[in-house]
Amino acid sequence: MGTVDRPDENDVKIIGMLRENARSSLRDIAKIVNMSPSSVRNRIEKLVERGLVKRFTVDVDYRKMGYDIQVIVLITCRPGASEEIYHALQSLSEITKVYWTSGPTNFVCIVRVQDMTELSKFMTGQLEKLIGVERVESMFLMPEPDKEND
Repeated sequence: MGTVDRPDENDVKIIGMLRENARSSLRDIAKIVNMSPSSVRNRIEKLVERGLVKRFTVDVDYRKMGYDIQVIVLITCRPGASEEIYHALQSLSEITKVYWTSGPTNFVCIVRVQDMTELSKFMTGQLEKLIGVERVESMFLMPEPDKEND
């Protein structure tokens, strides 16, 4: 059995900076880790190759885009239906994230819609009609306290 190639202290610092801002410049990262920008670029490329960094992404403020309703949806399905439902959930545009879980529910999803009418149509017209879905529960996500007055 091979050993795991764990990230070193500089890798952890680089990942932390990229998590905070994926657009951080090589020069800014290099200053923090005390390396040259080309060394930082090589490190980032190796982090991607090793699978430690999967993708570079954007943190979207969905409420500012008009998606005022944000809900956590718990979905329980009948035995044997999980894989098919997982793929179906990933294809729905209202769902921004699907987590396949263990325990009393099979999936936890983040759902974002513009209003209650759209949420109702999505829950009853799409989620509840998926073959193999036995139970759907929802919890509304509240705006972050520091974001309420933006």
